[in-house]
Amino acid sequence: MMDSVPPPSREMTRRSFVARSALLPFVWASLSGCSSGDGKDGKGRVAHRCPSWPVSPLSPGTPLWPVRFKGYGASLSLSGRWLAGGGKDQKLWLRDARTGRLVWDRAAERSATPGDGAEHQDNPQVLAVKGRVLAGGGDGYLADQAVALCAADGKVLWRRDIPGGQSMEIAVSGDVVGIIAQHDVFGLSLRTGEVLWRLVVSQAAGLVSHGRMFLFTCRDVESPYGAMGVDRESGDVVWDERVADSNYVDIKVADGLAHLLATRVVEEAQDDGTIVFATVPGEVRSIDAETGKVAWNRSMPLSGDWLIGGGCVFVQTNDRLFALLRDTGETAWSMPIPSDTNVQLAFHEGSLFASRSGFADEKGFLIALDPATGKERWRLDDSDFSPVIPGPPGMLLANPDGGTVSALETTAGDVIWSSRFKGPVQAVTDELVYCHDGEEISVYDVTSGDPYYGQG
Repeated sequence: MMDSVPPPSREMTRRSFVARSALLPFVWASLSGCSSGDGKDGKGRVAHRCPSWPVSPLSPGTPLWPVRFKGYGASLSLSGRWLAGGGKDQKLWLRDARTGRLVWDRAAERSATPGDGAEHQDNPQVLAVKGRVLAGGGDGYLADQAVALCAADGKVLWRRDIPGGQSMEIAVSGDVVGIIAQHDVFGLSLRTGEVLWRLVVSQAAGLVSHGRMFLFTCRDVESPYGAMGVDRESGDVVWDERVADSNYVDIKVADGLAHLLATRVVEEAQDDGTIVFATVPGEVRSIDAETGKVAWNRSMPLSGDWLIGGGCVFVQTNDRLFALLRDTGETAWSMPIPSDTNVQLAFHEGSLFASRSGFADEKGFLIALDPATGKERWRLDDSDFSPVIPGPPGMLLANPDGGTVSALETTAGDVIWSSRFKGPVQAVTDELVYCHDGEEISVYDVTSGDPYYGQG
């Protein structure tokens, strides 16, 4: 019987992390390929059979990284062992995520960007999911349309015009594709691209799927900011929750609850006749994601980063970090933080991490906290390890926005490795770190920080 993996110790080094990581291999599933031919769905409509991803090779081969990709991070999507993208060359493509091997690429049907004389970014949203590559929107060749390609061979399954779909968000729930366009939210059949429903909303953002629902923040011309829950099959609005006088709303979903964070800013007249904008107490509101029933709400002068983890909602005011119990909104604990500072938050392996970069005469710090009590587990002062993001088990990645990235051990903050990365981190697996600088995709070994290429 194999022994269980022990928890990391304070003495963990690069070598011990590599040894532990050997017990945590990245799983490369061998999946069946795409069936050939066309079929019909239950309503008699023609639909190409696209059951899954490409057939995985028996031998992955030698890594080819880095690979050229002129585009944007939003135009990349990692799904298991496959990486999809669409860039300035006006092609959509799929690569083996381990080696970088090109499986297929396909030129967009619109071979040129709109001929209006303007410079176009060609930045479509791309989502690889359920054996398909979905793409659409952006200021260029996929503006105002969405397309679905078979992940196995790149064959176009369907293409749909989406009015106002330059700024586009895409999510999938069941057999429905949810799309936010400029003033509308659409529900399309994942199989055929048929428009199942269309909902007019002046401003919508933050599209997420949860159960049978699509959730998103919204604002109508005559209504304050808020959020909606829409049935994925019918497009019916199940709930519509607005926060009075709010100027911004964000949404996060966890364990059946949709949490809204709303800020408020008001105009204040000064003695000299000028107008300044002042922040007044905002609101944290928790809603049943399926029914829209409000579970609780808290009025607080909110600012900065927030997240959900460990049974709590973590929010910041101007000078304190609060842990609110996720189910009731009551304060579990709070602690002082430097005033007028946006502390970056992360949650990984049962710990809350709060960090801030040094600025001018103010020192940076990274603190690991018990999320239930706020008790400090370890602390690094005079630290420039901010922000941090979750890595594989036992590891945080610090400064993922580009430059020198450091891997930190989660139970003590010891540095496992530091390495110069080319571009911001786009994705992390148990084996690899993917970076993109706008010109090419570079991949690094997560156990060492070394470039991942030519290793067979």
